[in-house]
Amino acid sequence: MKTKIISVAGEKGGVGKTTLNIMLATNLFHTYGKKVVLLDVDDPQFSIFKKRQRELDLIGENGEDSLPIYPIIRVTVRTIKDKILQHYGKVDYIIIDFPGSLSLEMVQGLMFVEHIFIPFDHDELEIDSTFNFYRTLKKNFLDNGDRVLRSVHLFFNKYREVQKNKFANLKGDVLTAGLPFMQHVVKEKTIYREQYRSTLHPIPEQMETGPRDIRNFFEEVLKLSSN
Repeated sequence: MKTKIISVAGEKGGVGKTTLNIMLATNLFHTYGKKVVLLDVDDPQFSIFKKRQRELDLIGENGEDSLPIYPIIRVTVRTIKDKILQHYGKVDYIIIDFPGSLSLEMVQGLMFVEHIFIPFDHDELEIDSTFNFYRTLKKNFLDNGDRVLRSVHLFFNKYREVQKNKFANLKGDVLTAGLPFMQHVVKEKTIYREQYRSTLHPIPEQMETGPRDIRNFFEEVLKLSSN
């Protein structure tokens, strides 16, 4: 089995990376039938691992403990390589969730990632942070002949239709700079954080089917990571 190692990552916290890694893992597993393992590198908080435990406790109380689930594993800098090797070749996707800052854990963990997806908004400071992170990846990973990293892709997160002109202008700047930019966006929706950020349940089949809804983002990630 060809395993792909991917991550929604960035050097700045608060841009929705963990939410998207959870949604990717849950929906690739349940909706697209992929074998998935999610590695939580957010030491010592391990927020995704703890969220899974809370959700399992809740469904146990409701008598739903037969629900199929994918593994969520706590890892550290010292254990990440062993955990990747343990699952490599046995799953379709290893998804890694890093801490919200460019820490030692993140830098060392990035050595194992094949495809990175970088979210950003139209905020000026966030844009600078995103571009700097991309340049760091390009210099230290993409331009390295011994690299594992195969691709980096930028995308709009928290996209808002009411500000589409700002996003359109920014997209033009990104493309002019020659940066790799994804076709699909992730919209600003409270429901992503409050309901769809589940480690157990995917987005309902009849939801998120519009041209700018998140299923298109999932499918573009599948396509880009298969190259």
